[in-house]
Amino acid sequence: MKTKIKTFAILTLFMLGFFNFPIYAYAADSDIVISEIGAYETSDYEWLEIYNKGTEQIDLTGWKFYEDQTNHRLSAYQNDFIIDPGEYAVIANKADLFKQKYPDFAGTILDSSWSSLKESGEEIGLKNSQGEIIEDFTYLTCANASLQRIELNLNDYTEKNWQVHATGNSAGKANEFPDQLPPDNPPPDEPPADNPPPADNPPPDNPPADNPPPENPPPTNNDSTPAASSSPRSIYPGSIVINEFVSDPADGEVEWIELYNKNFLAIDLSGWQIIDGSGAKTNLNGKIGPLNNDNFFVVENPKGKLNNAGDAIILKDTNNNIIDQVYYGNWDNGSPEQNAPVAKDPNSTARIFDGAQTFNNKNDFVITQTPTKGQANVITLLEEEKAKIETEEKETSATKKMENIIINEIYPNPAGSDLENEFIELKNIGPEPIDLASWQIQDNSKKKYKISSQDFSTTIIQPNEFFVIERKISGLALNNDKETVKLISPEDKTIQTVKYNEDENVPENASFARNENNDFFWSTTPTKNQENIITKLNHEPIIDINCPKEALVNEIITCDASDSYDLEDDALTFVWQIEGQTFQDVIMQYQFKQKGTFEITLTVSDGQAQIMEKQKIKITDLKETAKAVKSATVKTTKTSSPKTNYFINTELSKVKEFEVGTKVKTKGVVSVLPQTFGKTIMYLAGSGIQLYLSKANWPDLKIGDLLEVSGTLSESLGEKRIKLASNQDIKIVSNQAPPEPKIIKISEIGEALEGYLVQIAGKLIEKNGQKFYVQDETGEATVYLKQNVKITKANYTEGDNLQITGIVSQNNDLYQILPRSDADLVKQIENQATDALNIPRNNTSHGILKYLVATAVFLAVCLTVILLGYRKKHTN
Repeated sequence: MKTKIKTFAILTLFMLGFFNFPIYAYAADSDIVISEIGAYETSDYEWLEIYNKGTEQIDLTGWKFYEDQTNHRLSAYQNDFIIDPGEYAVIANKADLFKQKYPDFAGTILDSSWSSLKESGEEIGLKNSQGEIIEDFTYLTCANASLQRIELNLNDYTEKNWQVHATGNSAGKANEFPDQLPPDNPPPDEPPADNPPPADNPPPDNPPADNPPPENPPPTNNDSTPAASSSPRSIYPGSIVINEFVSDPADGEVEWIELYNKNFLAIDLSGWQIIDGSGAKTNLNGKIGPLNNDNFFVVENPKGKLNNAGDAIILKDTNNNIIDQVYYGNWDNGSPEQNAPVAKDPNSTARIFDGAQTFNNKNDFVITQTPTKGQANVITLLEEEKAKIETEEKETSATKKMENIIINEIYPNPAGSDLENEFIELKNIGPEPIDLASWQIQDNSKKKYKISSQDFSTTIIQPNEFFVIERKISGLALNNDKETVKLISPEDKTIQTVKYNEDENVPENASFARNENNDFFWSTTPTKNQENIITKLNHEPIIDINCPKEALVNEIITCDASDSYDLEDDALTFVWQIEGQTFQDVIMQYQFKQKGTFEITLTVSDGQAQIMEKQKIKITDLKETAKAVKSATVKTTKTSSPKTNYFINTELSKVKEFEVGTKVKTKGVVSVLPQTFGKTIMYLAGSGIQLYLSKANWPDLKIGDLLEVSGTLSESLGEKRIKLASNQDIKIVSNQAPPEPKIIKISEIGEALEGYLVQIAGKLIEKNGQKFYVQDETGEATVYLKQNVKITKANYTEGDNLQITGIVSQNNDLYQILPRSDADLVKQIENQATDALNIPRNNTSHGILKYLVATAVFLAVCLTVILLGYRKKHTN
């Protein structure tokens, strides 16, 4: 049994190590490639060149440049975001400075912003507007000139496919290599050879080369065999790792540290160092072979000696970059609980799988009884480790067994006596019987009931059977409006929590029951001690109308019911009635031809139930309005601000400072399109404000359009907005990248951010109709899913950690976040490291996935063979 556990544990750890094996350089099958890198320039003048190798135009709107684990936005500086087939374009750190230095460059320049590109090389990448990786790699050293890609269709990021320019750069045109350059001997009367001029008659888009060529240009390596790196170059962290070490050698033996090379090139380690916790440095000398070809390197007797109780082992390259580091034993590096274990004489501390890293030493390393200096690791676990694994497996099995007990149905408001008929029903969905003695049920008041054999003929619940706890036994009185029921194991661990919340009391004879997808619904068919039958309880729709209280004769009014919703998410129909006329749409527009007070009636139906609401509107003519204005003017004091007929030109951030009724002209970028939250409204980003156009005849707009708008400042439900007289008040200035949301804490939501596009992160603590309630460490926010926005609420469950993007909107005294689509709600995994680069779904990922699946199948076959052999052996 122990042998089986040992084998299974090692293979499991092997799989974990493999699937956490980091991928450092990969390229997507995309027509946009990075073709040249100008990291040698001073920081403000840095750039990189991209190229469209395909046959179709590509729109880079919304793309990002990835560097220093950060996404950098792109904006069009010269020309637009469209890259034609065969076109070279430049992404510049500061586009104006690039243009100043290279004034003859007439191609596309995209402006971005970063701190600095490392001349020694670093990881860079491109992401498209969906956040998918188009290209990602770590470039080579380029200290004195640009780094050029030799073959644009080849996804090779080594010296074989990248070469430093011989003189300076070839930004914005085809890359130049030594055999394409002019001869070294200059014509008479030209500068000396150590400062050659640019090529004769350069094309107009050829930027001048500012730097002299190196005295010894790098030779071209035409050998197809990967050569060892003979000059200092950047090796990315984790590509060479500390693979195994002995800190407490057997008598007569020495301490040693083994390195493992994951690169496909041999690496010259001369000038590299290993440093221990005391700061003692061991200089390395020699080469380590490429992956799968003598790729182990052993360092014996490191200086300073490794402490038996715990120490640090740090590997640095010639540029003093940390390539790998391992902490073991009791060494305090801030997180000693993550340290690798200490191996005592004669054992070693080794990676579970050669080269595999999860960047957590505790998970990466184990103690093995079979040291393998300079060879592939062989894991032979200690007896105590085997016992530990066995114990953990038992605990895991016990936990999973407990999770097979679930709350299946809650019956809070029976038709008869609550005391006699209320119940909570449990179910065993597992394959084994379980004793429920000492399990507990807790209600919203924190009152608990412990299951006892004295209260039941048996506390054993068989597989797929039910266990009903009645109120007369438990003493737990279930609320009819809002309740929380918890199921707690004998170890005092909460196994399940079920909550319901009704605006009014739960109707009689309705139970809160679980369906086959583990979702709970109110059902009008209680099923005590039986399989649940979900006959959904239907609620009347919730009506929310936004309609003016007053208007002029012949003025087009708009009544908007798009905030109405149904608790069961049933499709709604809307019927308006005005002056004997009927309109069927969520938003209604109408003109009154005479003055008076009129009634507007809206009936909303979900197909089973309907509800009606009436509102009155007062219609006046211009004469009455003029008279009212004149009367108000007489009463106004001299200190009142006069109303103007001209437009005040102001920044968007200052619009809300003006009084309602002020005519303003401003600029902003589209963050929410018309038809998203309603036909008549949209939003501008930045300081953020709503635009309102009653006729809803908007021009063709796109997210990211920079608009100039002229209108009158007004207010609706407490939220300020700009009311536009016609679509002629909208001018499209240019198209920019989609606006980025402002990242905030929930406590910051309020008037200061009204109309802003923001992003919050928190836990979904409650779902109620169209509203999600999300909580972070600073407070609770209401996220409102407008009826027009097609968001699949079933995709999100209470307890999910969500990242939510949306508009801060005011509805009377309530501030809420309005997401624009499903894409604005992103589930986050707890304790997951920041996802710097997402592998694209349709590009690189499919190749990697096939490799992973093949390996998983292989491991599954191995496990099956081992287990069958074990069974056969013990059967015989």
